[in-house]
Amino acid sequence: MLPVRRRTYAVASASLFAVVYAVLGFFPVSAIIGASGFLTFREVVSPLAGMLFGPVVGGSSMVLGNFVDFAMGKPVVFDFLDFIPDLVSAVVAGLAFTGHRKAAVGFPALLLVWFTLDPLSPVLVSMGGINVPFLWMHLISIGVLSGALLYEKRGSLARLNPAFVSAVAFASTMSGHVAGNIMYENVIFRLDGVIPKDGYQAFWALAFYAYPLERVLYVVLGAMVAYPVLRAVSRRQE
Repeated sequence: MLPVRRRTYAVASASLFAVVYAVLGFFPVSAIIGASGFLTFREVVSPLAGMLFGPVVGGSSMVLGNFVDFAMGKPVVFDFLDFIPDLVSAVVAGLAFTGHRKAAVGFPALLLVWFTLDPLSPVLVSMGGINVPFLWMHLISIGVLSGALLYEKRGSLARLNPAFVSAVAFASTMSGHVAGNIMYENVIFRLDGVIPKDGYQAFWALAFYAYPLERVLYVVLGAMVAYPVLRAVSRRQE
């Protein structure tokens, strides 16, 4: 347990971070396919929240930041569950950075199983006559994170190494994406019925081709933001 003063400082810092995150939520990056909303620059910093504050405080700051966004007038897209992807992203990054290695790998793997077993989810997508797993990039991210955590455990890779930060940013970003997919199909498909049943296949096919470029952008920007911030915080604590 952290001393009371350090816990108070961490919560205050995470609350301030949530406000910055909320402001970034008003800068769109790309439209959400099939819904009236946008992916924004706030998704860039969700892994950093977990790296800085851990899975609990970092994840909570994402929830707080989402409701600050709503209070500031940002439209609700997913029935007030809009915080789920960034919450998951922060939690995975926080688990990795606090040494909870099995949970950092197991939680994303569990999300992949959940998504795959849902009857509304695609398992394979035909690409030039070849069946490709819809979650191919997510599977790679778990493998990359597993390797980074193994090297980190052996002492061969420091947590502040750019390679480790990038691996965590990759896995946490992809975990947030699959959590967003689960949220999407349950809110947009099942609860709200925005997309008819005969439109599911076309939606997932479009998402399959769109998400890799979008996620690469978020991973690159996320790592580029996280590494210098983590280095600066580390130097300040020395």
